[in-house]
Amino acid sequence: MARLEAPVVVSANCLLAGHVLYLDENHAWVEALASAYLFTSLEEASAVAVKVNDPAQVIGIELVGVATQGTQTVARHYREAIRANGPGEYVFPSFTGEGDVSVQ
Repeated sequence: MARLEAPVVVSANCLLAGHVLYLDENHAWVEALASAYLFTSLEEASAVAVKVNDPAQVIGIELVGVATQGTQTVARHYREAIRANGPGEYVFPSFTGEGDVSVQ
């Protein structure tokens, strides 16, 4: 596994809804990677991650390597890009209709 390098963001999953969350500059959890605070120090990010760990609110707190492309913050690893952008249309189609999900 590659060594984690700054910049990083603090990420977790919402305990109740399962959404991917990111820590913003006010140490509040937000859903958009673009709103996440970029830490330039791994030590600072790790210390903050320990402080904001609330098992009643979030699970799986981790540091995620990111890069900046112009004004956008993007994940450096494809796994984190999938987490940040959602599972995609193949899981949640944009159309709604009738369907049968029964097992026979």
